[in-house]
Amino acid sequence: MSNADELKKLKELLDNKVISQEEFDKEKSNILKDEAGQTIPSTDGIENKLDSKSDKKTKSKKWYIIAGIFLVVYMIGSVGGETSSTSSTSSSSSSNSSSSSNSSSTCESWGNKSADNASKMADILDNLADNATDAGSGEISFSTFESYLQADLRKAQNIYNSQISLSPNSANVNSHNLFLEAMENLIEGIDLTILGIQQNDADYIDLGVIYIESSNSNISLASSTLSDC
Repeated sequence: MSNADELKKLKELLDNKVISQEEFDKEKSNILKDEAGQTIPSTDGIENKLDSKSDKKTKSKKWYIIAGIFLVVYMIGSVGGETSSTSSTSSSSSSNSSSSSNSSSTCESWGNKSADNASKMADILDNLADNATDAGSGEISFSTFESYLQADLRKAQNIYNSQISLSPNSANVNSHNLFLEAMENLIEGIDLTILGIQQNDADYIDLGVIYIESSNSNISLASSTLSDC
């Protein structure tokens, strides 16, 4: 179970009055301390929560964009690689060549579409970081921020549906699954942030940020496990 999932379960216990706010804050602090090596201070109110997270969101945004660009460059770079083989008169060589060509075609199709989805995902994270900063500083209202989040959530769900319909080649199954997990984390993060704004609950916003950061980690892993077509 990820730290984000643990914190979500703790939040459910808090909402159901199984644990107190003090107990929740203590457990949350311990979980985040184990992850980051330092205690994350607790703050009250949505304004403070968004404001204290604005720098972290901006850093996360940069990592997302770097990871997204890496994914695009890597995949597109692999497309157009040498896929033709020397002609052979034997039926065995012809069969092997056909199999290799089909595999390469599957990889290239998956790679191109995944690169497009990665680019769209980076755009969403760019919007999230900028809008969160504007909301934290009071440049936009929370109702406006919520409407932006709803639009980003729909976009993220569309990207996820596009990605899950793709079929990677065998060498990129792990990368594909990590990319899907990153998208699931992003969707969950946006959803929790929306819930936090609607309920005026800073803890949900904090959880949303943590899920978005988990998405960042998974997309970096997805990029690092890519294989050439």
